[in-house]
Amino acid sequence: MEKQFERLERNEVISISAEDSGNLEISSTFKVLELLEVIQKYMSFKMPEASLFDEGINCEILKLGARGWKKGKVRICVEFCAEEPEYPLEDLAELLE
Repeated sequence: MEKQFERLERNEVISISAEDSGNLEISSTFKVLELLEVIQKYMSFKMPEASLFDEGINCEILKLGARGWKKGKVRICVEFCAEEPEYPLEDLAELLE
């Protein structure tokens, strides 16, 4: 089954283990907005936050097999994919307890 990712809103909260945070200067529990701010800091963009994460920034891409560069916009977002239960009825069993 294909994994389904959903875009997280800026005020939603994420919690990661301390070892997974790596070199990010962020606590282990944070809002999506805080993660986006850290990403922007590391990328050293000198533009409004909205440009990189909402409207996108102007760019050109060269896709594999394409005949040339294509102009457009690129933006960054944070998405979440829930883990599939090991057993399909696991979620139902938890609800019935």
